[in-house]
Amino acid sequence: MICPDCGHDNIPGEELCADCGMPLAASESKGNEVERSISTHTVQVLCPHKPEFVQATASTREVVQHMGELRIGCVMVLDDDRFVGIFTERDVLNKITPDLSRLDRPVREFMTADPESVTKTDSIGYCVQAMALGGYRHLPVVSESGEARGILSVRDILRFLCVRFAQSRT
Repeated sequence: MICPDCGHDNIPGEELCADCGMPLAASESKGNEVERSISTHTVQVLCPHKPEFVQATASTREVVQHMGELRIGCVMVLDDDRFVGIFTERDVLNKITPDLSRLDRPVREFMTADPESVTKTDSIGYCVQAMALGGYRHLPVVSESGEARGILSVRDILRFLCVRFAQSRT
C-alpha cells in the first residue's frame, strides 16, 4: 500500500508506513479537506526552522539581546551539548519583566525545562492539539534520540492552513 503521506510503497496489510510511521488506514477520514490535511501531513512538510542555541549558563540579558538582534521569539537551551529547555519571549514577559534584576541570572532559571516536543513524523494535527492544550507558540522538533533539530511556530502552521484553505476553495 502506498503511504498517503510520504509515498513509500509498503507491504500490503501493514498498519503503519515503514518509512514515516504514519497510519496507512484508508484515507476515508471524516471532515473537510483542510481537516484531513492536518491529520495526514507531518511536521516535515512545514520545513521547521533551524533553531538558535544558547548555553544554560548564559546570562538572561545576553540571551534576550541575542533574540532581539536575530528578531526571533525563542531559543533552544543546551547544557553542554544536551537539549534541556526552551526560552521564549513569553518567558521574558512573564518571568523577567516583573524584576529586571533577573536579567543577570542564568537563562536556565527561567527557561521551560523538558518542553513538549514533536518529531518530523508527527502529524500537524498533533502539533495543533499540543499547542492548543499547552498554550504554546513554539514547539521544538527533535530527533528520535531527543536532539533538537528544528523549531515550529504557530505561524508556520497558520501558513500551512491558509494555503490548504485556499486550495480547498479553488
